[in-house]
Amino acid sequence: MNRIWRSMLYVPANVPRFVAKSATSGADAVLLDLEDSVPPDRKAEARAALAEAVPTARGGGADVLVRVNRPLALAVGDIEAAIAAGADGILLTKALGPDHVQLAAEMLAAAPRPMRMIVMIETAAALPRMAEMARASPLVAGLLIGAEDLAAEIGAAPDDEIVALAKRQMVLAAVAAGVAPLGTLGTVADYRDGEKLRALVARSRRAGLVGASCIHPTVVPILNEGFSPSAAEVDLARRQLAAAEEAAREGRGSFVVDGMMVDEPILIRARRTLALAGG
Repeated sequence: MNRIWRSMLYVPANVPRFVAKSATSGADAVLLDLEDSVPPDRKAEARAALAEAVPTARGGGADVLVRVNRPLALAVGDIEAAIAAGADGILLTKALGPDHVQLAAEMLAAAPRPMRMIVMIETAAALPRMAEMARASPLVAGLLIGAEDLAAEIGAAPDDEIVALAKRQMVLAAVAAGVAPLGTLGTVADYRDGEKLRALVARSRRAGLVGASCIHPTVVPILNEGFSPSAAEVDLARRQLAAAEEAAREGRGSFVVDGMMVDEPILIRARRTLALAGG
């Protein structure tokens, strides 16, 4: 459950054929949705479907999280159903602040298996409290800006710079708390333009984001590739660390690899690269 979710695929929990396809998508996590993709008159049906949807979605090796509804009357039942179905965690939608996170964490802590949560920030009022929410519980695994909801409230486009600014601020809040900053600096809703998506993911990774959600399985391999170190990055990291060992034997803390000065901050990045690549 401490894996980094490079790709997270949303699937409406009440559509069995989509749930079944999600197991072969290659996504690191499947997000079974009880919220926006489920009509109000189908909420109870979607919740009941979790009992079969969770093990089905997990069939391909993905972690399975449930996106719950915000009204308390729905959220409590959603979380209870996610726990009963054996989900790996929840997405806490429209998070209000640390108290909201702590209340959800109380329910998850009582589950028979370890569960985590992704805290979704979707309102302007919640933005100043991101750091508090990230630290509110050890069960928080990551932060994610709900760009569509936030943009709608602001009156902006979801790919406007004001939303990207909020996401950059979220990265700092998440890193300070030791949780995953999730999302992209734009939108992946248009899944037809692969080159545009690859460029967006590359830009997002450079900004410190480590994974993102999507609504179409064709985006999954783009996220997996884009949020993974390239072969060239892995090779450079290995050579930097090897050179560091040699320099240490000579009592030097800085040295040159490929014409670039290397010191401890660069080595931290190299170690992170190898950790993301699995060694």
